[in-house]
Amino acid sequence: MQFVRLFSPLIFYLTLSLAGGLSVSRRKIAEMLIKNCLVSTLVPVRTPAVVNDFKSAGYGVEEYTNSIVASRDTNISPKEVYDTILKLKTKDGGTRALDVGAGAGVSTQVLWEIGYRDIDALDWSGEAWRQNVEDRGYCPPTVHFYELDDERFVKQWKSNKAEKYDVIAFNFAVNQNKAFLFCKELLKEDGVLLAPINVQTDYWMKQTYKLLDSNGNALWSASDVGAWSVQFQPDVTQDTCQGVWCSQFNGFNKLR
Repeated sequence: MQFVRLFSPLIFYLTLSLAGGLSVSRRKIAEMLIKNCLVSTLVPVRTPAVVNDFKSAGYGVEEYTNSIVASRDTNISPKEVYDTILKLKTKDGGTRALDVGAGAGVSTQVLWEIGYRDIDALDWSGEAWRQNVEDRGYCPPTVHFYELDDERFVKQWKSNKAEKYDVIAFNFAVNQNKAFLFCKELLKEDGVLLAPINVQTDYWMKQTYKLLDSNGNALWSASDVGAWSVQFQPDVTQDTCQGVWCSQFNGFNKLR
């Protein structure tokens, strides 16, 4: 905290009076008034708190076309993914984002760097987040991590009647019906959602990257981004999930 000393016209007048010569008694009164005024005019000025930037230790290690293991439950996606998220720059006044499948927090840092400050990040497994953000990075107070799968998060979000989002980014493959649900229930009217959507329901081997509006209309889509053919980890909450990222291998318990 800093202090600023303010000089009033009264002090200026009294100072001139002293210079002109006053009686001893009046001089003492003037000195007392000046002293009291100086003390009373010390005004505290609060300097704004400095908010450090979000930091993930996984940021900067991503590679084009290749995934990198961040923990036994999640990957750091190919760099093409984060290049695509970079296109979700904030609109005027829009700073609220939802990062679904945040993993090691790399996508969260990308959202932070393009202007989003009120971020909810979630992942059913918090291991990669703890290693890369809590232990070796930094999480500002406006970024909140939830160790929840998306179904449990939505249930909690509805219960709390929380605010909707300007942007939602999915970091794992989803069926189209889930993407539409998030668009219609969690997005603001002018918000957008970025998700890798299965080319066929429950087919987890190939997705199309889509940018959707709050009505589920496609604003942009791509089956390939640069040299990378879009393919993400499957949605662990789905009974049709196949592979090492699914409940039969990692012990995930679906909300019933």
